[in-house]
Amino acid sequence: MLLIIIFYIIIAPTCVLLHEIGHGLGAVFASKNHVHIYLGSKSEKNKEIFRLGRLHFHIIWSYIGFAYWEGELSKRQRAIALIGGPLMSLLLALLFGLLTLLGPRGDMQTLFWWITLVNFFQFAVTIIPMKYPRWMWGYSGHPSDGLQLLRLLKN
Repeated sequence: MLLIIIFYIIIAPTCVLLHEIGHGLGAVFASKNHVHIYLGSKSEKNKEIFRLGRLHFHIIWSYIGFAYWEGELSKRQRAIALIGGPLMSLLLALLFGLLTLLGPRGDMQTLFWWITLVNFFQFAVTIIPMKYPRWMWGYSGHPSDGLQLLRLLKN
């Protein structure tokens, strides 16, 4: 039971945050722009709480997140920023999948497996080109990273 609570209160939101940090790192490495990483909605209530270099963090407990970069990015820079989130999720899924296989047995193995699944799911849902349906809460109506990337490559 404690494992489930830890997972839903700490691990799942942290996986969303890390996905958004992936976008932010892509934008920061590809440009000179500042990037705002949001865990939770982009609103007046979600103020910047700290920053690391050009990464500005706005964090309230949530299962949704966004990354916004200041100024314009070139097509190449935007592509790198867009792919950064799904790539981070995929790398985390692979890392925790490996830890599941090689790590300790028992509750830690279960936790690592859940982290693997949530990151792989996050990778799949964000890389598939689609407009998010209504039931996806704060993402409803927004284009996935994959759809944004596809549109960018078509132009």
